Amino acid sequence: MKPFSYVLALLLTTLSHTLLAQILGANFNHNAEILDIAYLKQSGTAWVRATPRILDYAEGKLSVQNDPANNKLIEASRQGYKLVFGFRWDFAMRKQRIPLPGSPEETRLFAVERQLLEQVGPYVDVFTLGNEPNLETLSEDMNPDATGVIPLVRFMQRQLEQVVEPYFKARSGQPYPQIFLGSLPALFEKKQQQIPANAAMIRMAQNDPRIAGMDLHLHILNFKQVEEAFAFTRAIMPQKPIIVTEFSLHRLFLAHRTDSLGCTPTGMAFAKQYKRDPAMKVYEWCGIANRNGVSPAEWEAMFSSRSWYIPHYLNQFDAAFKQNGVTIATYPLFQQSCPENMTPDSPMWFVNPIFCQKSLQKQPNGLYSANPLSFDDFRKMASKRN
Repeated sequence: MKPFSYVLALLLTTLSHTLLAQILGANFNHNAEILDIAYLKQSGTAWVRATPRILDYAEGKLSVQNDPANNKLIEASRQGYKLVFGFRWDFAMRKQRIPLPGSPEETRLFAVERQLLEQVGPYVDVFTLGNEPNLETLSEDMNPDATGVIPLVRFMQRQLEQVVEPYFKARSGQPYPQIFLGSLPALFEKKQQQIPANAAMIRMAQNDPRIAGMDLHLHILNFKQVEEAFAFTRAIMPQKPIIVTEFSLHRLFLAHRTDSLGCTPTGMAFAKQYKRDPAMKVYEWCGIANRNGVSPAEWEAMFSSRSWYIPHYLNQFDAAFKQNGVTIATYPLFQQSCPENMTPDSPMWFVNPIFCQKSLQKQPNGLYSANPLSFDDFRKMASKRN
């Protein structure tokens, strides 16, 4: 017979699944200091998501007690916004192995996590256990060790048992939040499907009643990749909810950033109308936008002149989410990475947000311009959910 605590956790998880259905929120990643309530109100959403870089706090680069980003999240919660929150563990960029269980380093890092939860935890509605760990972890820690243990999976389990679950159980006067494991990006890639830690984390989400489901990231070249990522996940975790805290056409934008503006007849017409050199590359035009700002009309016209562009792509994501049991999705409100000196290898994240405070000229009243590629569809989606 299962212990009562196990049955209760399973019951609470099942009930909470019915409470979170088709929510659309605003994503701030590790830059919540840019959160602005006035623009959140324009977006129509009632949810925000953030994943601060926890190792920056552990190294003293950020203040646990007085961090502007976390203060913005707390203020948003006090004004009625719901919060999806978790930590980003950047081990790989530091060439750092995951600490061993019970080691002084693990003890130190878990102490920092507890301190941060004491600050932000009272305002958390959904907790995400990790952020892109398959990109932020060294390969050695994503494969079984000599004893058959996968260090990354063990680290997730220990976070849950040593820090996250004890904190939220002790949190007074508030319901226990849903906890999602992840977030795993690029599960449509065969190389990601073959990493032992990825399948093991999905199995952990499937088998542990304390975990509500999985968090996926979908930055795609085409919508076939969305189907493949969901298929891989659902083969292991058939029923539990999925949340998608990041999604975009980023890979599609990357694939065409070196195209010439005038490579098609519609592109030639665009270049003529806006007095741009038809031989200019898309990335070069983006650099001009990021440095000087272009009108929303030119921005929309440039992307609409691309034969590969998918109009109203948020609606296609929406349909895929409904088909695959996605309960929460979050999408960027503001631009974060926005290179002014674009090269053929520069990222294109700045195309996604629903407000383009750097790439688009401000409105006559001085406010940031909405992204014509995504703003209206986001608002319609949010209005149906929040």
